[in-house]
Amino acid sequence: MKNHVIGAAAMVLCGAAIAFAGNQLNAQKKANQEVLTGTAKGFGGDVTVTLTRENGAIVDVKISGEKETPEIGGAALAELATQLRTAGKADIDGVSGATITSTAVKEAAAQALGETLTAAQETAAETAAAEETKAEAEEVNVEGGLQIGQVLAAAHGTKCFAQVTSVVSGDKIVAAYIDEYQFTDKGTEGITAVPNSDSDFGAGYAEGKVLISKRESADYYSQLMTDHAKATIRIDDNYDAIQAFAAGKTISEIDAAAAKGKEAVDAVSGATLVDTAGYLQAIADAAKAAQKTPAVAFDGDASALKLNFKIGAAHGTKGFSTAAVLTDGSKVILSWIDEFQFMPKGESTVVGVPNSDADFADGYAADVVLASKRASADYYSKLMTDHAKATTRIDDNYDAIQKAVDGMTIDETIALGKNEKAVDSVSGATLADTAGYVALIGDAAKQ
Repeated sequence: MKNHVIGAAAMVLCGAAIAFAGNQLNAQKKANQEVLTGTAKGFGGDVTVTLTRENGAIVDVKISGEKETPEIGGAALAELATQLRTAGKADIDGVSGATITSTAVKEAAAQALGETLTAAQETAAETAAAEETKAEAEEVNVEGGLQIGQVLAAAHGTKCFAQVTSVVSGDKIVAAYIDEYQFTDKGTEGITAVPNSDSDFGAGYAEGKVLISKRESADYYSQLMTDHAKATIRIDDNYDAIQAFAAGKTISEIDAAAAKGKEAVDAVSGATLVDTAGYLQAIADAAKAAQKTPAVAFDGDASALKLNFKIGAAHGTKGFSTAAVLTDGSKVILSWIDEFQFMPKGESTVVGVPNSDADFADGYAADVVLASKRASADYYSKLMTDHAKATTRIDDNYDAIQKAVDGMTIDETIALGKNEKAVDSVSGATLADTAGYVALIGDAAKQ
């Protein structure tokens, strides 16, 4: 019995010794650990990174960012924590599509570890900060919000087509912009061909022809008007006079003015174009199209609003791009992107620009037709899927880019357009050339 008691006592002492040793190990382990914390601005608010480091190695990572967008930045936090734990440093890859949150996590981790961001990381952080500070345009469904829309029309004869943009507030036209495209002889003095006319896009021209914007070649076209019709007012001044007449009027008032036909020009001070009614009707139609697009709230100085327009080459050499941008002098309020490319003639889902079945088509090479990618979105989106496995339609990409920049300052838009990885900052966009479209919007905005 005595031996049993001694044995039991020995076992208790042995267990106590093991427990004591375990506690000593745990205490020693905790003594070797340090908890480091850093905080940086994310998309919705502060992002905090808490790192547990043991003997110089990161053994645990916790990231909190309750105000990050749940489906984007919030969803990326777990992956970002794993990247930090694996890398053992702040310089991690981040998560595509959650650039702002990724940059905040890198900054917070660098702060916690006392690391210095590289020049590349600092540039990314500045871009993300600019993106974060912009107030995304609020979508509203109430009268008084601003909306933008665009139409292509045969406003003047059969040799050209017009691209007309309108901005509305309810049923009132806030601003409008007219441009028109026509073929002329290649090499004509004083003309400015649309972008990529000397590249792949030019392969769609008939022999010896080139496409011009009447605004960008206003000197040439105005002289043509003077020579052939004794015109005394330039083409761009005519457009401006028609736009000014429409601003402030209701859609029904512009419809009524357009219904006067050739007499409509008499009502428009400063305009002499016999087809003034056609341009007014296009403005009214663009305004009706605008009423079907998302609206943004605006409570600033309405007199500062200006509708700008720019033609460029945002994507490759096979087409040309256009951007219409409403600004208040410092901020992008609304934007609208489209792009034009030659597409196969006869394809059921290809919609040629107006007058493609008339004289304008004399400028086409055989078997092609000029088309807007928005108007032919079904055809072009399938092309993207077939050739690049794209999952997002071309028009949805344009809309995502517009939504991303609407509400940014002009400077922020320009900065994002310089970022080759701008697509990572634009939710819903997948185009590799997203930066090119943002840059074109920025160019239009700063005019």
